[in-house]
Amino acid sequence: MKKTTLALLAAVLLFPLIGCSLSLLGTLTPFPTLPVMPSPTQLSASPTPLASPTATPETPSPTVVLPTLTTGPGPSATPGGAVTGSTSGSYAVILVASADVLNIRAAAGPGNPLVGSFAPTATNVMRTGPSTYVGSNLWVEVQNPSGGTGWVNAHYLTEYVAPDAFCADRKVNTLITKLGAALTSSNGELFAPLVSPAHGLDLRLWRYETVVNYDQEHARWVFESSYVVNWGPAPGSGMDTIGPFHEAVLPLLQEVFNASYTLGCDDPGAAAAFSLTPWPNEYANIHYYSVFKPGTPGIDLDWNIWLVGVEYVKDQPYLYALIHCQWEP
Repeated sequence: MKKTTLALLAAVLLFPLIGCSLSLLGTLTPFPTLPVMPSPTQLSASPTPLASPTATPETPSPTVVLPTLTTGPGPSATPGGAVTGSTSGSYAVILVASADVLNIRAAAGPGNPLVGSFAPTATNVMRTGPSTYVGSNLWVEVQNPSGGTGWVNAHYLTEYVAPDAFCADRKVNTLITKLGAALTSSNGELFAPLVSPAHGLDLRLWRYETVVNYDQEHARWVFESSYVVNWGPAPGSGMDTIGPFHEAVLPLLQEVFNASYTLGCDDPGAAAAFSLTPWPNEYANIHYYSVFKPGTPGIDLDWNIWLVGVEYVKDQPYLYALIHCQWEP
């Protein structure tokens, strides 16, 4: 009898409820029911991943394809047309799994011969100037580390910023303050301009589950939209979190950003103790802040963290990712 009791006690102690859900399965069941809205102008078209490299995140996360709002000309080059420019850099590789590479091709387009590659964490990508669209994908000419030049899909590049420069940039602190103000007031007009015009905003309610990408126009309507998403199993209960942004996600954002939070630059903080990789490996060249709300005194473990990824576009910081992590006592 004593052995049975001890075995049951050990089983209970080995079953903590851990945030940053470690489940690798995500079930996607969106039910588009957007309200009637004014017709916004679409920004640049969302790029389609190359066949090679796969650029698949190391931990699979289903990505929700949001309903198309409207179609219209983008603010940059017309798809299919060439764009000229001057040498610029350096750029960094993003969205490529650690076991993969970013291919360099002889000409723009995935069907052209390979002439080199960049490592998934490379920060030495130098653009030579020319760029062109292949379909809806922007391709840019770069210096090939093996010699000469080649072309890569710009979807897998971001402006490189050194870690020290990022943590010292007060513009990022201003960005986070503006994010808090937009969330507190549920104001899409304040929220939308904060989102990266290059890659949009990747949002994960649970670390290893569904990813929803918002461009600036979808971000403008997110507080009003009734579009339903299955965000994946909640930590502890294992039950799917299903609902629109303003019901499923916004309260947890407001809980942190309305509190007396602390910031950690390129530091996951407490999330690192309860998740294998709090910050995704494919985001290695995207800097971030942890926004940490401490637990209730006497409970302490009911803390909440949002990891806020930041992308620079023309030297200005924008929101790139929001990842939620929590511990449930």
